[in-house]
Amino acid sequence: MRESAELDRVFPTLLELDMEQHLDLFGNPYDRGRAEGRPSHVSSQESIINVMVLVAAGQTNKEVAGALGLDVKTLRKHYAHLLKQRDVMMNRLRTKLRTAQIQQGLAGNAAALSGALKMLDTVSAERVARDLRGKAANQPVARGYVSKKDQRLESAQAIGGKYAVPAAPRLVASNGQAVAVSDEE
Repeated sequence: MRESAELDRVFPTLLELDMEQHLDLFGNPYDRGRAEGRPSHVSSQESIINVMVLVAAGQTNKEVAGALGLDVKTLRKHYAHLLKQRDVMMNRLRTKLRTAQIQQGLAGNAAALSGALKMLDTVSAERVARDLRGKAANQPVARGYVSKKDQRLESAQAIGGKYAVPAAPRLVASNGQAVAVSDEE
C-alpha cells in the first residue's frame, strides 16, 4: 500500500493529468488550442481581385496559385467560380478599365480621354476584323492538296449514266399507311 501511495505521489494518475493538460494516445501532453499543419486559406477581397486580374490576363492555374502562394488544389477549392469564367473575367476587366478611363476623361483628364478614344477605335477595328473573319469562313476555301480518297469520292459522285449511284427507293407504305406512288421521274 505504501508503494502505491508513493507511486501516486511521483506519477499522478492519468485522470488528474488529463484535467490539467491533454494527452495523446501515448500519454504525451499536447495543446488542444494549436491546430496541426498549415492554417486553412481564407479568401479576402484582395485575393479575389488578384485572382480575377491574373485569370483575365490569361495566366494558368499553376501560375495564379504560385502568385498567391497557394497550392493549385487550394486555388480550385476557394476560387473555382472565378476559374471557370476566364473569358467572362477578361471581358469584365476590359469593361471596368474602359469605364474608368472614360470617367477620368470626362472629369478633365486629357490623356485618359485620348486613350479612351483610341481604345474605342481599336474596339471598332476588332469588331470589323471579327465580322470579316466570319464572312471569310462562309466562303469556299481554295483547295491546295486533295487526298486520293477525296479525289476518288468526288470522281464517284460525278459519274452519271449507266454506272451512276441509283436513286433511293420510293416508299410504298409509311407506318402502315398507304403512300401515293407516282411513276413520273
